[in-house]
Amino acid sequence: MTATVEFAARYQLAPGVAIRPERFGGLVYRYDNRRLYFLRSRQTVELVNCLDGRRPLREILDEFVTERELPAAAREPLVAAVAQLEHLGLLTREN
Repeated sequence: MTATVEFAARYQLAPGVAIRPERFGGLVYRYDNRRLYFLRSRQTVELVNCLDGRRPLREILDEFVTERELPAAAREPLVAAVAQLEHLGLLTREN
């Protein structure tokens, strides 16, 4: 799978999708097909919860990494998670 992320795009949870933080990361549920997905990273859950559909991913990601004082290497797995979640139809984007 080759998924690309548009840093200038505005991402948000898809309609009918809910995310619940858990000790191990989080659970993502799609109400339309009753599928359950597991996120194994709390940081991913926190980032997804920041995706409001109003601001571009680049702005949200920069703010997220800066506020949490994460190393630059932390960006890559977060971007990969956004790409995967979009591929699964759990995130939507507007350019």
